[in-house]
Amino acid sequence: MERKELVHGIIISAVVLGFYVLSRVLMSAQMSLLLLGVAFVLFFTEIIPIAFTAVLVPVVLSVTGILDANTAFSYFGYKWVIVFLFMFMVGEGLFRTGAAQKIGELVVRISGTSEVRLMLFIMIVTAILSGFLSNTATTVALLPIVVAASRSAGISPKRMLLPLAWAASLGGTLTVIGTPPNGIVNSVLEEMSLQPFGFFEFGKIGLPLTILGIALAVTVGRRFLPSSEASFSGRAISELEEVREDRMWMAIVIFVLTILAMMLKLLPYQTAAALGAVLMVAFGIISAKEAFNSVSWTTVFLFAGMLPLSKAMEVTGAAEMVGKAVTGYIHSHYILLLAIMVIAFLLGNSMSHTATTAILSPLAVSISQSAGISPYPLLMAIAMTSSIGFWTPVSTPPNTIVFGPGEYSFMDYIRAGAIIEIPLFIALYLMIIFLYPFDF
Repeated sequence: MERKELVHGIIISAVVLGFYVLSRVLMSAQMSLLLLGVAFVLFFTEIIPIAFTAVLVPVVLSVTGILDANTAFSYFGYKWVIVFLFMFMVGEGLFRTGAAQKIGELVVRISGTSEVRLMLFIMIVTAILSGFLSNTATTVALLPIVVAASRSAGISPKRMLLPLAWAASLGGTLTVIGTPPNGIVNSVLEEMSLQPFGFFEFGKIGLPLTILGIALAVTVGRRFLPSSEASFSGRAISELEEVREDRMWMAIVIFVLTILAMMLKLLPYQTAAALGAVLMVAFGIISAKEAFNSVSWTTVFLFAGMLPLSKAMEVTGAAEMVGKAVTGYIHSHYILLLAIMVIAFLLGNSMSHTATTAILSPLAVSISQSAGISPYPLLMAIAMTSSIGFWTPVSTPPNTIVFGPGEYSFMDYIRAGAIIEIPLFIALYLMIIFLYPFDF
């Protein structure tokens, strides 16, 4: 054992023991915030692989009693974790038969081999689809095609997968069904017996944000994307491996039917994805071993490991404590809106955007009632701000999905995401002030 590995092992052991001791003297809310901070330090330093830092989170939550073990580890069976897992297998079928490569070649023929044009084409298509489908399902479905298109154009897929995630998140802001935060704020308004936002009303802000975000991505944002080649283990088909072209159309049919079952809500998302994976193996399109090897376990562990921290932040009151601490002494409506957006920005980049919206929406309602202002600008700000979290792989499902396949580092997200998210944040603030008055 190398000395560095011994030190890392001691550090991780000390973290778990330290949290156990501190749980005897600190409140659960304080512990949750501290765990969030420690997790981010471990993510940045990568003392241990990021996937296992995420696994450490439910371990600490369980050891300290913040959450019981059943709850802390229950997210490994969470809906989107299951969808990610099985859709990697479905996507593998497209690669093993050469279908993804041919679709990728078609994309390249349409867009050309220019990196800018290819990125622009991918982002526009992704954003449009994400407005009417789940942005998570869109990312999962397009990931193998984007990888294949990138390779056909002679461009590292690492240059295209982050823009794919950004476009999916931006497109989700176009309609009420594009992303969960939009539905959450509408549910809150309905509970208050207020008129919810219309189907396309999110697009009044979402469309300008999407156009601006894509423009920033293909210009300045592109300069900060990592350029090294990712290995894409389990997805890149070498010349020595068999390409099962005789089963290509069968793979395409299974893939399309799986996506249609999700789009038309014929089956629950996880059921459709699992059935698609089973059919890929049953028809001999991929072997069971190839199916297991295709899964980005980093993505699965990262998502399932960090979700219980969102739950802990909610049930312990940690998120509400942060919100009240920031907004308690603010009287200007404009500064109050900015403060809410800053909180949504920080939480939205630290945890699930869905959880961020679910936690902050009730808080925004109580703040609006206390201040005697309309809840509409605050709720719209929360939904939109949490949906444009580009700084970390844990902020949105699209970000998480591309993390493992792209073999990105935590810093890759910050370097490339900051240059896009900051201008979007400013534009969002100005649009909400202009479009949503504080008075009823």
